[in-house]
Amino acid sequence: MEIPEQQIKLKNGKTVVIKSVKAVDAELMLQHLQISHRESYKNMNQSAEFWLNFPIEDEKRILGEFEGARNKFMLSVWFEGKIVGGLGLVGHGAEFVKHNASLGMSIQNAFCNSGLGTELMKMAIKLAKEIGWHRIDLKVRTYNTGGIKLYEKSGFERIGLLKDAAFIDGKYVDEYSYQLILK
Repeated sequence: MEIPEQQIKLKNGKTVVIKSVKAVDAELMLQHLQISHRESYKNMNQSAEFWLNFPIEDEKRILGEFEGARNKFMLSVWFEGKIVGGLGLVGHGAEFVKHNASLGMSIQNAFCNSGLGTELMKMAIKLAKEIGWHRIDLKVRTYNTGGIKLYEKSGFERIGLLKDAAFIDGKYVDEYSYQLILK
């Protein structure tokens, strides 16, 4: 899905550009993933090392699958020629659950608490409604208070606790399950 480019002025005075990610952005997206996963790996599903070794051709293929897709999109956040954040929504394809989409996002620490997460969530929810999805789900680690605050402020409702959902630094950690019913 092609998303028109938008400029957003953040609370910290910086102006970012939010737009669709493209296959040609693969190298810059990998750089972003390496940074964001190094900074916040305990909130992610892969380590920074995973992204250091991820083949660029595979990333190009993955990002290319978002271009023109009807059941998924990925927003990329640009500042001074680099990707500093991203949000993806992927629709479920099976017949009885195709009204659902799952959300994931990453923002580099320098852009946390700047209003960027709120802007990304607003855009994602608006686009999800335009696509015709009825429900968005996500998971967040129980200690990720910033993410929890953002999701709840955006209207997401906590619907469950997933015990021992991830294994990080030799310990099992729990996750909350959230959903937003789009009206």
